[in-house]
Amino acid sequence: MKRTMIALGLVLAFVAAACAETTEWPPEKEKESIFTGRKLETFKHGIKKEWGYAAPQRDTFLVLHPKQARPNAPLYVVLHSAGHDVHSCLACTTTVGNHDIYHSPEDFFALYLDCRANPGDWWWGSEKYKGPEVGPTEKRVIDTVKWVTKHYGIDENRVYLCGVSMGGSGALGIGMRRGDVFAAVKANVPATVEHVSNRMYFPPRTVPPDVTLPDPPIVIDYSAQNDSSSRGHDTFLEAMNERRYALFLYWGPFGHEHNHEKIM
Repeated sequence: MKRTMIALGLVLAFVAAACAETTEWPPEKEKESIFTGRKLETFKHGIKKEWGYAAPQRDTFLVLHPKQARPNAPLYVVLHSAGHDVHSCLACTTTVGNHDIYHSPEDFFALYLDCRANPGDWWWGSEKYKGPEVGPTEKRVIDTVKWVTKHYGIDENRVYLCGVSMGGSGALGIGMRRGDVFAAVKANVPATVEHVSNRMYFPPRTVPPDVTLPDPPIVIDYSAQNDSSSRGHDTFLEAMNERRYALFLYWGPFGHEHNHEKIM
């Protein structure tokens, strides 16, 4: 009986070790396929302790290759909306006009990230982390972008972040803090600017003396006066102008729209 218990203990320890090995960092490639004539890789990973998640979780991201291999390619990073996950986000790209911002240029690598698998793990960190502190989701995004950039030999000066709705909120909130990572950020109808305002210490906050923010990337923002998600853009614009940050703001009565042709 004693030998049986020892053997059982060894088996359980082995299984636990194996599980730990498959849920830690770096990511593991789960499968490889062809999507719209481009190589597509699916990766899974667990969490890093320094991200600060309260419990273990598994996350998925997709890497879409350029149609033709090229050295030093740029990277297009996509954050999906609240109504999508990483797989349905990519599926939209088979139809013109279906969430156009999800469609990556054919000569770019593209990274599609997910925040749907884990309850509460939204891009808009302001829902859970309401202060200026950077939350676990944001740390996961940045580490994933850095890993993909290094793994595929991406041009570090041409990494671009985009998103729509909730993903637009995340693109602003995550991207503007990391001008050392992203060259530009594009947000289509971001679902409020609370996230970015918190992270960037916009008024009524001020940047503490012990905090240094890298120069933010160029920001392109499509928002609408008849979209409730666009509330707060007046103070956002004032703060951007006050700090002389680079902003292209497109403002029109197109509502919460994701089709570029309708926006234009």
